[in-house]
Amino acid sequence: MNILMLILSLIWVIAFVVYTKVIADNKSKNGKVKNALMNVAIPAVILFCAIYTTASWIVGFKTRDAIMADPSVLIDASERLQQIEQEKAMEASKDALNEITEDDSKYAPVIGNKEGKVVLYEFFDYNCGFCKRGAQSIKEVLTTENDVKVVLKNLPIFGSISELPARAVIAAQKQGKVAELHDALFETNLIPQADENTTEEEMLKKIEANIMKIAKDAGLDTKQLKEDMKDPSVDEEITRTRELASKLMIQGTPAYIVGDQFFRGYIDANQMRTAIQQAR
Repeated sequence: MNILMLILSLIWVIAFVVYTKVIADNKSKNGKVKNALMNVAIPAVILFCAIYTTASWIVGFKTRDAIMADPSVLIDASERLQQIEQEKAMEASKDALNEITEDDSKYAPVIGNKEGKVVLYEFFDYNCGFCKRGAQSIKEVLTTENDVKVVLKNLPIFGSISELPARAVIAAQKQGKVAELHDALFETNLIPQADENTTEEEMLKKIEANIMKIAKDAGLDTKQLKEDMKDPSVDEEITRTRELASKLMIQGTPAYIVGDQFFRGYIDANQMRTAIQQAR
């Protein structure tokens, strides 16, 4: 690229010299060149192109030398770019936070104090390891913070294998057993052993059987639960959660909202308590 810019620079310089010589020759023969375009505009354009390409070549050459002398500048530039992108994402997320309404969670399951004045939104997936740690943090926080309402926003990032438990917990509201099933699902590995011959359909059937066993042990009527999982409100809640996650630019789980504070990634119980205190 630098060689090409150098060649272009030389071509433009030669073109400028040749063209101005032609004008000079015309002047010596005719006394004066009256055409302003030929006399001024075209030479100016050629000179500009010559200066631009020469400057670009010099800058490119110097930049290459600087990078070769200290390759860490590329790392610094990459980190700065990531920082800028994160800042933009945070600004977009703040705007989205201001747009959250009760409609975004009208079908969402809730644990903790349903009338709590501090609302904590938790975006999670039952097959996410860090989400399991986050659930333990929330459970610990709820033992001491009596005015916290936790809105469970099921975000099944692993597809169908995560959508099944999400649907089950959303449906468990009809039996008033959300907390029991929520805790039990996080305490169990939902993904069964499988080999290369196991189909997706077979895998989903095994996962559903695991969920129903867990639900039964948690005191739910599994026949009713299966029916409630088909309710349109369950579909709407999952759709609303995905839309809200998209607005907030949540690309992974867990994520938390406490008041006007937004956290991407796992936070421990102490961090949650601090955020809750600030939200009061």
